[in-house]
Amino acid sequence: MINHFSVLGVRANAKEDDIKKAYKRLSNKYHPDKLLGASDDEKQQASVQLQRVKKAYEVLSDKKQRNAFINDFNNVIVADPTAAMRGLWDEYYS
Repeated sequence: MINHFSVLGVRANAKEDDIKKAYKRLSNKYHPDKLLGASDDEKQQASVQLQRVKKAYEVLSDKKQRNAFINDFNNVIVADPTAAMRGLWDEYYS
């Protein structure tokens, strides 16, 4: 499960303004128009990251979705911690 708070780089108790600022900062960073000198691989990675940022903002900016996400995230039981860490590693460093 993706932690939307870590995608945006905010704490779980972040205010709406902080979430919005983080979203604007990251969407500007990964926007295709800002990657003029980047390689195709870098543009593709930025596109994937931009989609994560958009999804995180979509969930965290809606109070109902945010509460559901927090409840789901708090109820996650990790059966295989090694596989979970490998998945996180692959997600961010692939």
